[in-house]
Amino acid sequence: MFFQVMPTNINYLFNFGIILFVILVIQIISGILLVFFFINLDEYIFISLNHLYYDVFFGVILRNVHCIGANLFFLFLFLHIFKAYFYSNSKNIMVSIIGILIMKLMLFLA
Repeated sequence: MFFQVMPTNINYLFNFGIILFVILVIQIISGILLVFFFINLDEYIFISLNHLYYDVFFGVILRNVHCIGANLFFLFLFLHIFKAYFYSNSKNIMVSIIGILIMKLMLFLA
């Protein structure tokens, strides 16, 4: 049997970073797939959404995965930052400031 030495204070709250990465990859893949079916012209927006809903195989699921993924991404982002504040110490204040700036950038771009 292989035993790995791990700290005793690790719990499930330390999984938020990898969950954010997985959701980000899902967002990128679903966004690229949605780009193939969406026309960004005033005359064709409704037509392209109807085409996505009724003609594209799993188009409704693809759009809903992208929408729900965006909400989950920001939920886990807030949980990740609150966990960092809860477990952080005063030595890593620059890391906290950079994390808050990245979060504000993401909220601005969303």
